[in-house]
Amino acid sequence: MRMKYIVPLLVMGWVLAAVWSLAADSFANLSLYREEEIVTTQYPGEKQTTTVTRSWIKGVKMRTDTGDGVEISLIRPDQDKVYNINLQRKMYAESPLSVYRKAAKLSLAMLGNDPTYQWTGRQKKIGSWNCREVVVADETAPNGERMKTVWWVSQDVGMDKQLLRHIMSLTMGMELDESTLKAFEKLTNIPGYPVQTETSFTRGGFTLKTVQTLKKIERRTIEDKIFELPEGLTKLNVPVPEGM
Repeated sequence: MRMKYIVPLLVMGWVLAAVWSLAADSFANLSLYREEEIVTTQYPGEKQTTTVTRSWIKGVKMRTDTGDGVEISLIRPDQDKVYNINLQRKMYAESPLSVYRKAAKLSLAMLGNDPTYQWTGRQKKIGSWNCREVVVADETAPNGERMKTVWWVSQDVGMDKQLLRHIMSLTMGMELDESTLKAFEKLTNIPGYPVQTETSFTRGGFTLKTVQTLKKIERRTIEDKIFELPEGLTKLNVPVPEGM
């Protein structure tokens, strides 16, 4: 059973602005739905996997279904809990929200400490959105490991940054340390919404590339019951990692 946080790759596509200035109750009536496609390719061999994620956000609650909906992540700040559910095995694990948020913040380290970003001049249309390419991070470690993150951003999506700050507050929380603040400040300066995020990690002769693409985002009516634990599940006791 894959009881894991749906965090590092999903977070990268939503990190757009600082969250320290937004009160969560500003979006108490928010109801938002989004779909994303995540394609992961390993080189050499070009082994590829494709996953579709669907997310529902209502007020401070958030649900993300992965693939065919068998695996579900529920973020419940009102309960200070995150639930990871596997419907096929009828099991779930829960953890404190602080642990989830700490893991999400750690994922920002991949962006590096360089406060700059670079427009490449390249443009393309993704879905119905006109996008521009920007290199967010391109870091090479002393041991030769390289991590590169590219965004294709658009100002046609129609979602303002106040909304995105609210979404990020659900994932990251409102308390940010200095390094996390720097990452947010950097990303806040990039105009537009990341319709597509390309992340590649290279170590030796091995490269892992992930392309995360927005397929749909819209406001819609969402019922409260989809944020509740389904009945008939067995709780899986998972110890909290040391230091989390």
